[in-house]
Amino acid sequence: MSTIKNIFRNHYFNISEKLNLFSFLNFEKKIPLRVLIFHDLKDLQSFSELLDHLSKSWQFITPNQFFEFIDSNQEISKPSLLITFDDGFKDNLYTIPILQKFSISAIFFVCPGLIELQKTKLLFPILANNLYKINSKNQDLILLDWDDLRILQNNGHSIGNHSSFHFQLNNLSSQCLKMDINFSKSLLEKNLEFDKAFDSIAFPFGGINHINKKSLKYLSKEFKYIFSGLRGNN
Repeated sequence: MSTIKNIFRNHYFNISEKLNLFSFLNFEKKIPLRVLIFHDLKDLQSFSELLDHLSKSWQFITPNQFFEFIDSNQEISKPSLLITFDDGFKDNLYTIPILQKFSISAIFFVCPGLIELQKTKLLFPILANNLYKINSKNQDLILLDWDDLRILQNNGHSIGNHSSFHFQLNNLSSQCLKMDINFSKSLLEKNLEFDKAFDSIAFPFGGINHINKKSLKYLSKEFKYIFSGLRGNN
């Protein structure tokens, strides 16, 4: 299966490079500003090679630079790319030397409630097995802890909000949504140094079917920057 994935990925990037798909939807011919989302990373060599490939056509910008561009709507000098990670998997920690190699400062969107649950030997396995259908003994499920996140901050990276428990927010009642977000915000503020990215959230799952008017309206009051997984020139 991994071989098939690699063939597909290589084929996709070859086509993308030829057709310039990264800016294909930019009808106004403005210099593109994009966000690239990663989750867990099993193949660090491929990750490094991908960043090397992208660095030839894009400049990597820091979270604060990205926020400044968004706030001021200022011009950018060349195609610019912000690197982000969703969910806060433990293997994200091993990207630090690779990100340093390319002078990349990234945003790691984490679920503070799950970080707390991971400390327990009962609740976290129940949640993993029943909600996400993942065997809690699987190493793929291990998440970053608060010490890991402090290491990321100390290496120049930012921490953003990904909700408390990675529930599908558009399925939550107004009260549950408020409780989830308030809890996640309080845990970030309690356990980490202040980070401008605290004012940003990435929708769990992030697809068009996971976002509705109610959740978007509430999050827009609680956060200045809202990220999703929607593709294209959004």
